Amino acid sequence: MDQQSETVEPADAAALAFEGLRREVALLNVAMGGLAAERASAPDYSESLAEIVREVSRIAGGMSKLYAAPALQLTPDEVGRRIQLAGTEARRQEQAALQRAEASLERAAADLRGCAATARLADVQKRRLLQVGAAALAVGAVLGIFLPGVVARSVPERWAWPERMAAGLLHRDLWSAGERLLSVADPDRWGRMHAAQASAQHDSAKAEPSAPPRSSRSKRSRSSQAQAPRAEAVDTR
Repeated sequence: MDQQSETVEPADAAALAFEGLRREVALLNVAMGGLAAERASAPDYSESLAEIVREVSRIAGGMSKLYAAPALQLTPDEVGRRIQLAGTEARRQEQAALQRAEASLERAAADLRGCAATARLADVQKRRLLQVGAAALAVGAVLGIFLPGVVARSVPERWAWPERMAAGLLHRDLWSAGERLLSVADPDRWGRMHAAQASAQHDSAKAEPSAPPRSSRSKRSRSSQAQAPRAEAVDTR
């Protein structure tokens, strides 16, 4: 009885194992069939994946160029040093521009001061020129008044420069200028001289009917003309 039970148990175990294997194979078949069905119904993403690959390649190329840029090759210390150098250069240029502007202002101020000084100097020179001109005019006027007389008196008397100058000032000849000077110097005496001359001429006219010789008449007229100033001189004495 015991031996029969032992022979049955191994047979049942093998059957169970085969049954389990059958089931697993069946499940595997079912799974494979499902996978095949799913693969058949899945959409085609090849074009989208190709586009994605192209974009990724383009982005990768841009990133490689960006990584190759000199700025990205710098270390933080190098970046700080370059920033410091740029700031120093900018300050240097600003300082140079400020110095140039200051120099320009100094030149402009110097030009203005020079213009003001030139204007003042021109004003002073103008005043001095006017003063010199006025002084020269005054000296010329004084010399014009006194120098001709001094020169005229210094020349020989026979040249008669003073008399000629007096006649030139009167716009007359020497004879009429002398008469004018005599009449102005002493009008009364000049009037008496004219009266004596007229009286002598009247007396000579009365004596003409006797018709004396020509020589005696001329002598008498000359003597009467000579006596008239002499008589006038006696009257004034």
